[in-house]
Amino acid sequence: MKTTGTAVILQSPGLPQESVTAMTRLNSDLEKTQPYRKGEPGAVATPVTFSDTIGLFTPALPGRQAGVAVLLASPWGYEDMCTRKFWRVLAESLSDAGIASLRFDYPGTGDALEFRDPDAGLSAWRATLLAAAETLRGLSGMGELVVIGQGIGASLAYETFANERHVRGLALLAPAVSGRGYVREMSIWAQMIEEAPEKKGGTLVFGGVALPEPLIADIKGINLGRAGPSWVKHYLLASRHTPPSETDLAEQLRAHGATVELLAYEGYNELVHDLSTSRPPLAMIGRVTDWIGRIGSEDAPLPGIGAMRQDFPGPADMPLCGDGFVETPVRFGEGERLYGILCEPADGERKGATVILLSTAYERASGWGRITALAARQFAAKGIASLRFDPANVADSPPLAGVPAQIIYSEAQHLDVAAAIDFIEGRGLGPVILTGRCSGGYLAFRTAARDPRVRGLVVVNAYTLFWDPAQSIDEWLQFSPQRLSSYGSKALKLETWKKILRGDVNLGYAALNTFRFLRKRLLEFAGPLAAALPALSREGREVHGALQAIQAHQAELVLLYRDNDVGLHHFSYHFGADGAKLARYPNARLVLVPDADRNMTKPHARAACRQEIEALALKFPPGTAKQPS
Repeated sequence: MKTTGTAVILQSPGLPQESVTAMTRLNSDLEKTQPYRKGEPGAVATPVTFSDTIGLFTPALPGRQAGVAVLLASPWGYEDMCTRKFWRVLAESLSDAGIASLRFDYPGTGDALEFRDPDAGLSAWRATLLAAAETLRGLSGMGELVVIGQGIGASLAYETFANERHVRGLALLAPAVSGRGYVREMSIWAQMIEEAPEKKGGTLVFGGVALPEPLIADIKGINLGRAGPSWVKHYLLASRHTPPSETDLAEQLRAHGATVELLAYEGYNELVHDLSTSRPPLAMIGRVTDWIGRIGSEDAPLPGIGAMRQDFPGPADMPLCGDGFVETPVRFGEGERLYGILCEPADGERKGATVILLSTAYERASGWGRITALAARQFAAKGIASLRFDPANVADSPPLAGVPAQIIYSEAQHLDVAAAIDFIEGRGLGPVILTGRCSGGYLAFRTAARDPRVRGLVVVNAYTLFWDPAQSIDEWLQFSPQRLSSYGSKALKLETWKKILRGDVNLGYAALNTFRFLRKRLLEFAGPLAAALPALSREGREVHGALQAIQAHQAELVLLYRDNDVGLHHFSYHFGADGAKLARYPNARLVLVPDADRNMTKPHARAACRQEIEALALKFPPGTAKQPS
């Protein structure tokens, strides 16, 4: 099924942009247990644009309307990446309980536009939070809200809404009680998870993108320990370790007449310790949903409940507009199950193929440190359209029923890429080229081998070009000689050994992984010997067979690596240490980028990737899409 995926925008007095697409539904997997329970209904979130940002509105299931709607205030940086899927699963749980919700990005984060005024500090985020609240009230028809915030989002939610009469409850999940403490902690996180961390003291950087200094200064001024009287009647306070500061905050709120539930944040470490293995905190989702259900029913709701506000005007076409680009949030695929962002040149003059940007592992579509969103906008300024999207079971796209929950190197992901190509061709935006990093590069490579509609691809830092489906990704991620994603690898060294001591790691499988890796290294130059071994010759046949198929499709291939990447060990096994065997494929070439990090966040590494993608896209003028043979 092909869909147009067009967004519908709503304009509200006092807000520059408001939008919501037609409501859609999908029978999908709701992740309420591990492994995920199959076949339960859940509402598909509807894209909405307002105040220079993009949000996702999840309606309440019909016939189950509660007396409140829920606004989700996100954390920042790495914690936000890990929380994105959590928000989606929570929104589905709320929808089942009859509660509508809205999640969104602050200026300068995710898929939002940049700061209009970099000197505005936290006031820019507060303004967007207030605009989101008004948008949610209009879309849901609910007079009262509950606001759920995590990390710095929880602190921002308290400071913004503690004295708002239309907010019935605040759920503060792992709040940053002290802004100065938060800045110190996030700086430490950056040193642990970033391969090339920012060295400047006090600067908050994620993926090479730094927050403006005025905003950091405002964050340092946050001190929830000075909490005063609040109009909000109900609080839920989830503490990571129940430190005295959070206990004191709970006591202060109670002293001012609020009801406060203080509980341990079950599943927090599993949520944020590594993006590749991050799990939504299902126990917390249940506790939060139950708490909102209780406070949503015990008080009389404000008037005007249960339908979109009558004074909320009708649709108008208003995508996000930036410097040289326009972006439209879309849903596509069967049942509109996939969520993405279509980025096009502002003047409508396309000059090359459309780039489909494939995510790595469980990265949301905007990418590590917004690397994908920022690249897409730079492409559009040069006339190149693109689509970035969340594959099934990643961030804002629900799982695909009947397939394994683990999606890294999954064959099922080819269905998502095929749906993306269908969508681009259905909009008349062909031809198509693909690009992806690490497992996203692997997916691009395997897709191009099977789909002749792909005209070219840029594969960046692919760990491998072959994956044996008999290998367990989950076991590999627990203990590998070189992590597939490298996300948080520095931070996880201690955690890995803690898992070993607890008995959570399969040491036999860890040893097997290490043996496989060493065996591959030893056989890199073994040539005839490797070809004589069935297990290894299968890998060679698969890789070279894929390259032959890509060449038969007349697609151009760029294999781009940092000059010391672990993926080069797999590359050299197939093509020699100098890559000489790649010469048998005239449509393929190798590009090495010196002094780059694995995520390619350094400025020169970003530029090298963009240049290769731009050059390839511009080889294929618009309207030259190939039809499947």
